[in-house]
Order: sequence, then C-alpha cells, then structure tokens
Amino acid sequence: MTTRASLVEQEHELMALLKQRVHDTFAAAAEAGVPAETFADVEAIADAMSAALPTSHVYDQIVGPFYDTAGLTRWWRVSRQAVSKKVATNAVIACRLDDGQWVYPTWQFTDGGAVHPALVEVWRILRAAADPWTAALWLCTPQDGLDGRSAADWLTGGGPIDPVRAVARADAQRWAA
Repeated sequence: MTTRASLVEQEHELMALLKQRVHDTFAAAAEAGVPAETFADVEAIADAMSAALPTSHVYDQIVGPFYDTAGLTRWWRVSRQAVSKKVATNAVIACRLDDGQWVYPTWQFTDGGAVHPALVEVWRILRAAADPWTAALWLCTPQDGLDGRSAADWLTGGGPIDPVRAVARADAQRWAA
C-alpha cells in the first residue's frame, strides 16, 4: 500500500503503469498476429479495467475503500454467482448500497485475495444481530476492550481473536435484546 496522501499523484502513477502495460499488450498482440478487431470495443476494455479499482461511498472514511462485485469477480477470477454465494453465507464482508450494488471493504482481504478468517468469524457474530452496515461500522470503530483499536485493525495486525470475539458477542447480545 502506498504512503502517498495525494490521489492525484496516485492517479498519475497508475496511468503511467497502465500506459506501459497496455502498450506491451498491444505490442505482443501485433507480434502474435492478433487482429485489431480483438480490441475494437475499447469502452468495454476500459470499463473492465476500471472495474478492478476500489469504488467510493459515503462510508469510505470509516469502512472503505471498497471493491465492487465486478472488481472482486475479476480479482478472484470467479463468477458473480460465486461472490453472491459468499455474501449469502457471510463468508465475505459485504454491504449493499442504496442502488442495490454490493461493495466489499478492501481491508478484509489478504494480499492474495483471501478473506481474513478471523474477520469472517466476528462478522458472522455481528450479522446475527445487526445489518451489514452496522456490523461493518462496528468492525472499524475503536473498541475499549481492544486497547482503543478497531477489530479490523486488531485482527489484521495479528491480534488474538478471543478479546474481539468477547466484545462482539457482548455487543451483539445487547443489540438483540
């Protein structure tokens, strides 16, 4: 993860990398004799590339940034149905936007794309008593029982799950009462 604070700088860096990689792809295609029609729908190609970028939402400051379903299916190389199954079984942290689109907080994923298993366990505890946005906000809110850290930071930083599980169960029981 970059330490740069400026989105403009990150955009410039990304555009430079994309320009080189797209150029390399086209050069390889030309060398292999791939017909130009293969790349005719440039809008669809651009849409596919941008779908892999995290999206913005009002909760970005607390819960985000997010991946959308298109980005997650490309990263995981699975179908939308496979992602939907993970959402339905609470095997991935997912929140629905007002327009019906699902978004997935980026902090739940390891570098390899797996969902951190301890986060899934706590997510399921919270989801038994709360809607997805409440549960996601809880995971990102500093907790007294975790030395003032959020459960997401605590668990992804290698902290033990037991204190998180205890705080999550207590809050979920209180919500359900």
